[in-house]
Amino acid sequence: MRDLMSSLSRLAMRLMPLLLMALVAGSTFWLVQINTPREVSDGERVKRHVPDYYMDSFTATELAEDGSTKLRFTGDRMVHYEDDQTYEVTRPAMRSYEPDRPPVTGHADVGKMNADASVVELFGNARIMRVPGADPSKDPQMTATSSYFQLLVNDDIVKTNKPVTLTRGPSVMHANGLVFNNVTREVDLLGNVRGTIVTTPRNGGNQ
Repeated sequence: MRDLMSSLSRLAMRLMPLLLMALVAGSTFWLVQINTPREVSDGERVKRHVPDYYMDSFTATELAEDGSTKLRFTGDRMVHYEDDQTYEVTRPAMRSYEPDRPPVTGHADVGKMNADASVVELFGNARIMRVPGADPSKDPQMTATSSYFQLLVNDDIVKTNKPVTLTRGPSVMHANGLVFNNVTREVDLLGNVRGTIVTTPRNGGNQ
């Protein structure tokens, strides 16, 4: 029995350095694991509303099926945000070209656009202008100014819920909002409408 205990003691003494090394190695691995940030996949990473790329002095053109220009969008700077895939544009300028419709242009200090460019918002000194139609006496130039416009690109509709001034030829109107449909060429002025409507003289007569 004494010999057995002595043998076990000698074995334990020989194994002690190995056990200590294993303990130290295990502790080091554990410390590294708890102090190393866990890498997450793109699917797990929470996206923030921060720019992930930008373009300066850009021009974007959408073509119709026949190759003609359908829409042209320019700006001093366009910034893309990673979380909602939206765009913010400095000094945007937009011009639409549709067959059998007068071209419409839009300008503002700042523009915002959704991911598929179907909705464009204009902020600050916003101005929408439609050039005269084929017969300017019946379809004169029309201009709308406001602090905000929303452009529904696919529907060719301009809207605002902010105070707006509409000029059509010599006529000037003011309202609390506006809906302009360039397809039907209809304009709806919304709330507190006031202004001056000037009719065009016929056959050289007086107004």
